[in-house]
Amino acid sequence: MIVLLILAGIRYHQYLNPSTIASFVDKYGIMAPFLFIVLCGVKPILFFLPIMGLAIVAGMLFGPLKGAIYVSIGGAFSTIVGFYFARWIGRDMIKRIGTISKKVKQIDEWAKEHGKNAVFSMRCFNLPWDIVSYWAGLSSIKFRDFYIASIIPLVPISFLYTYFGSKILTPKSWGFVISLSIIFALGATPFIKQRLKRNS
Repeated sequence: MIVLLILAGIRYHQYLNPSTIASFVDKYGIMAPFLFIVLCGVKPILFFLPIMGLAIVAGMLFGPLKGAIYVSIGGAFSTIVGFYFARWIGRDMIKRIGTISKKVKQIDEWAKEHGKNAVFSMRCFNLPWDIVSYWAGLSSIKFRDFYIASIIPLVPISFLYTYFGSKILTPKSWGFVISLSIIFALGATPFIKQRLKRNS
C-alpha cells in the first residue's frame, strides 16, 4: 500500500500545487474548511501532499486568522496520525536493529530522555512537520512528550504560513516579504548554528 501511495504521489505530484489544491477545496463551498482539515489530518499517510502547500492554501482561501485555526486543528490531527503511522510501520524494526547496533540503541535511548526538547526545537526551526512526526514515531519518545512539544509551536507556525499564503498573490507587499523572510530564517537557523558550532 505504501509503495502504491508513493507511486501515486510521483504520478500526480505536478497537479498538487497550492493553486490546484485551493481550486479543489474551494469547490466544496461551506464544506471547504472541513475538507481542508481532513486533508491535513491524512497528510502524513499521503506522502505526496505538500506540507507548506496546504498552509498556503488555507491562507489563500480562508485568510490568515481562519486559515491558522483550520491549519492548527488539522495539524493537531496530522501530528497524531504521523506519529502512530510511523510507530505502526517501523518501531518494531528499530527495536530489532537496536539489539544488534549499539549506535541505534544509543540514539533510541537519547530520544527517550531528550526527545521532547528535540521535537520542540525541530518544530520551532520549521523542519518538515511530517518528517519530525515519523522520526518521533520510530523512536522511543513517549507520545505525550512528543505531542506537547508539537502542539505548543503549532499555532504560531500555522499563522506564519497562512499569513504568507494570504499575501502570496501580492509578492511586492511588505507582508509577503516579512513572512517569507521569517520562514527562511527559521529554516536556515539550524544550519547556521551547526556551521558556527563547527567553526568554534
